[in-house]
Amino acid sequence: MQMRIWSLLASSLLILLLASCGADSHHFSLEGRFLKMNQGQFFVYSPDGAISGIDTIMVQGGRFAYEIPCESEGTIVIVLPNYSEIPVFVEPGKSVDLKADASHIKDIEVTGTDANDRMTKWRKNTSSQSPDGLMKQAEQFIRENPSSIISRWMLRKYFIVTAKPDLKKAKELVKLMSEKNEKEASIVRLSVGLENVPLQVGDVLPAFTAKDLQGKDVQASQYRVGKTIILVWATWDYDGISISRRVFRKIEELKSQGKQVPKVLGISIDASAVDAKRTVGNDSTAWSTICDGLMWESPVVKAIGTTKVPDNFVLENGKVKACHLGNDELLKQLDM
Repeated sequence: MQMRIWSLLASSLLILLLASCGADSHHFSLEGRFLKMNQGQFFVYSPDGAISGIDTIMVQGGRFAYEIPCESEGTIVIVLPNYSEIPVFVEPGKSVDLKADASHIKDIEVTGTDANDRMTKWRKNTSSQSPDGLMKQAEQFIRENPSSIISRWMLRKYFIVTAKPDLKKAKELVKLMSEKNEKEASIVRLSVGLENVPLQVGDVLPAFTAKDLQGKDVQASQYRVGKTIILVWATWDYDGISISRRVFRKIEELKSQGKQVPKVLGISIDASAVDAKRTVGNDSTAWSTICDGLMWESPVVKAIGTTKVPDNFVLENGKVKACHLGNDELLKQLDM
């Protein structure tokens, strides 16, 4: 009996030792600890194909564990409760740790590999920088490290998917990165993606087909006659919801006066169509809203090239008449 107990203990110890060795050569693992957070849920996506679609991480007792199949390096992005994004760089057979205090999200640490260690250090060193300062620091890092996977993330984060995209600079930097990594698939995709820059005044609305939150077909051709307002918003962005409500009230006002009103198309940058539908339902908006749950990877989002929330485009017979307007400027467009 005693020998059996020792055998069981030895087997249990072996299992623990194997588990502590981290992921096998075909997987990547991430373990996290969050102070002051007992339970929660994070969304996870990948800008370079490390995972498909949107995944979730569940926090229980302030801890979580997450493992994915991994055959090559890549990037996963964790969307935190305050909707900030933390990149985690994955490698086959590697394990990393994430440590954070829920009350000080900016101090989050991701460690365990060279790329994650360097990103954590860079983030700490630049935590007090202004947005313009961050762009300058990111550009310097990319120029000094054109082959680093961190540079691919920084290019996207600070020059493409940002409130003030600098696509001219992005093209310049991606060219430099391509010279050093001409066969890297993710950089090739960046180069191709930058060929389709966000819609500008005079551009024609590109073709797309989607389903709205009510399951109805939505096609670009429906918005190529007359005036159309495209509103880009998200349930987690107050400004986007606020302007959508103001547009709705203005349209109802114009209708009551017997005036002609423009078409409106909503595009929700949300991982949950259920959340978007709840907000749309509460507001009783009378136009189609698209939310496919793919966030920035949505084909419709990519088609119009929006890079921020909130955002807007004013179309006249399918051509962009104005875009990225302030709230008051946008409302004036409804009277024109």
